[in-house]
Formats: sequence, structure tokens, C-alpha cells
Amino acid sequence: MGSPEITAVSVRTADSISDEIEEMYEQITRRAYEIFLERGGVCTLDLEDWLTAERELLWKPDVRIEEQGDRVIVTICVGNVRPSDLQLLVTPQAMVIRAELESTAKKVFRTLHFPRRIDVNTAEAKYCDGDLILTV
Repeated sequence: MGSPEITAVSVRTADSISDEIEEMYEQITRRAYEIFLERGGVCTLDLEDWLTAERELLWKPDVRIEEQGDRVIVTICVGNVRPSDLQLLVTPQAMVIRAELESTAKKVFRTLHFPRRIDVNTAEAKYCDGDLILTV
């Protein structure tokens, strides 16, 4: 049995992840409103509608963050998501991972804040055996 295949994943850098968060917020808001209308537009179950919409639209993979010396290593368990489908945006304070899932209408969407500011120019990402590993 051979070693698992390691695939490089491209990393985009930016000053902020707020645009990505706002876009996802708008998608969830639209779906929550649709759920509200499906219930006949009565009752104010806005939080319940929001949480239902979020569960329908998103899959938030498990994440592990480790500090090793001056490096931060983030491991995201993305399972069978193809490495070419992964979109990774890194800022000095945070990151967001996105992907479209073929088998479902859900999207991978996960944000996280780093334990300290990082140098985005040193960011490297690879996919190995169902995990996306970001080293900064």
C-alpha cells in the first residue's frame, strides 16, 4: 500500500474575509425568508428559520489549529472534496474555506481566526487523505 497522494491547493490572500462572510450571510438570509414564506409567512421564528437555512446550505468541516514554534498549522477535515474545488482565502488574522459539494446542495464554508497574526506570504496549503492542511 502506497503513501497517500499530496496535492497542492492554491491560497488567495486578502486584507479581510468580510466579503465572503457577507455573501454567505445573504444566501442564508434569502433561504431563511423562503422558509418563512413556506410556513405561510406567520409567526416570528426568525432564529429557527435562520438555523434551518444554515443547516440546509452549509457544511462546516471540523478544524484543528496547532502552533509549532513560529508556525501555525490548520488542519481541516474536508473528506472527499476534490482539492481543485477548494477555495482558500487567508488574511493576517483569519481564513475562510469554501467549496461546492457535488453530492448535495450544501457548500463547504468555514471561517476561523488565527491565534496570532500571520504572514500571508508564507501560507502553503496541501490536500492529503481527506485533510486540507494550511501552514503559515
